[in-house]
Amino acid sequence: MKMRISLIIPVYNVSNYLPRLMETVLSQTLKDLEVILVDDGSSDDSGRICDGYAANDPRVKVIHKSNSSVSDARNAGIESSSGEYLVFADGDDYLAEDYVEYLLSLCISNDADMSCCAWNTDQNGRLNACSYRKNEPGVYRGNNEAMRAMLTTRLLSSSVWGKMFKRKLFDSVRFPEGCNYYEDDATMYRLVANADSVAIGGDPKYFYTLRDDSMIHRSFNDNNFKMIEVFEKRCTFIENNYPELSVYARSDILMAVNHCVIKMCDEKLFDHPAIKILKPYYKRYEKDFLKGISYFPAKLFSVAAFISIRLAMRLYCLSGKHTRIN
Repeated sequence: MKMRISLIIPVYNVSNYLPRLMETVLSQTLKDLEVILVDDGSSDDSGRICDGYAANDPRVKVIHKSNSSVSDARNAGIESSSGEYLVFADGDDYLAEDYVEYLLSLCISNDADMSCCAWNTDQNGRLNACSYRKNEPGVYRGNNEAMRAMLTTRLLSSSVWGKMFKRKLFDSVRFPEGCNYYEDDATMYRLVANADSVAIGGDPKYFYTLRDDSMIHRSFNDNNFKMIEVFEKRCTFIENNYPELSVYARSDILMAVNHCVIKMCDEKLFDHPAIKILKPYYKRYEKDFLKGISYFPAKLFSVAAFISIRLAMRLYCLSGKHTRIN
């Protein structure tokens, strides 16, 4: 029996990328596909491009809305979808031709509520594979093990792209309204909490575009602290519902703090007033971070920051490392 899959794509000013994505969407090996393009008030040609695809392929549905946020766009797509399974992609990324079929096969063959795949990062045409531990692919059964997988594997990341969800997981979950920053991190753990099992595949089927104007490259601002806020809220949820996994949730808070400090490093903001605010996090979560899953360079950075954040920043700048060491 064929199953209807809804692929939800938020679209905002991605006219230079959308045709590439849609070429890979419409050539998917699984044809029984509902494609929902949510134009979030684009000011470029994205809306017109969406309408063009809808006019030529009955599987494509377009929603035009006033600009608000990627969260609101995804929520609108969910409300309009009819699929038993939901899968997501971003408008500037692209897919392997069997992206949807691969994720669906993982769900069905393993009787899983959620599945995910590996991915490649595309930076100006240069592909880099995501890193993960070789024992990560597999099936994590039971709600507790599904949550453990989210907190301890790299493949089950906090991004909703690269994953497939049974629709029932969204019965009580939506993306935070009006949110354009770390909305996936604020949502994924609640979806995992609704899942009885997760199937993780190690094949790269999603291609994430790292743009020059993407958030990782934007100037440091207060929105960077949103990540800490989101992970603190997630930690409270984990401590209340999965206390045996709390060490990993607390470790992720310091990972978010590291992210903020390293962004300041990149811009040589050695005297930023936030340094004083961030210092207590290292005192509170250092032991947890050392027990977490971050790689050795991140742990070494946190040890230096525990002693002195400014020392850690200067050592990091001297090392010539890239922004993301976690």
